[in-house]
Amino acid sequence: MLYNNEEKLNYVLKTLNLQTKDIAQKLEISAGLVSQIQNHYNGKLRKIHLYAICNAYNIPMEIFDNEKLNSKESIKILLGKKEKNNSMFQNNYELLDKLIGRWYLYSYPSNLKLSDVWITETNIYENFLVEDMHKNQGKLYVGKHQSIIIKESNNSKNITSITFDNDRVTYQNFPFSRISKSNGLNKELLNFGFFSRKKMTKEEAQEVLGNPKEIQIQMNYEMLERINACIEMKG
Repeated sequence: MLYNNEEKLNYVLKTLNLQTKDIAQKLEISAGLVSQIQNHYNGKLRKIHLYAICNAYNIPMEIFDNEKLNSKESIKILLGKKEKNNSMFQNNYELLDKLIGRWYLYSYPSNLKLSDVWITETNIYENFLVEDMHKNQGKLYVGKHQSIIIKESNNSKNITSITFDNDRVTYQNFPFSRISKSNGLNKELLNFGFFSRKKMTKEEAQEVLGNPKEIQIQMNYEMLERINACIEMKG
């Protein structure tokens, strides 16, 4: 049984794997205060703290408002419903912490005659927003194992998606896959590249990337013709 809101709060935070440092950063309060409000003997916990935490992490306030809701089993069921109804994406501030700041994205352009290597300076901000050197803006969405950045082109308004593995972010260099429209021809393009905290020369990046034919695929228009043929046949 959980006899007070401090015990309920501790159980909820433990169940959701929320860390003191992350909560403090999210609520813009000290880690010391977060620790104090979890301890019943300090008498520091107030409704405003509970409202703030519940709002920040989409936790049902009913857990703390309903005195009859005092068993771990009933609270876990309520939290389970919350998790089930949630999006596949989550506010993973531990991962975000590692990503905040300036990165250089290295890949090959769709037209190798224009440039040897694309170097795209990109900033990731504490609110999950993303902006690159060309003023293309988007947002970072964090999944359980993988994350994706979705950006809209400032000029064409086309969408670009950049996917990477969360467990690789620990390192200062990690690979990504990008789906976009190629410049000029407006053709779908799958491109592989890598993030780096370090600004490299084109020669250094090219050495890491390797052969462009092995890490870049453009959609074949013959496939689009076959798809259109299917539509006409069914129509």
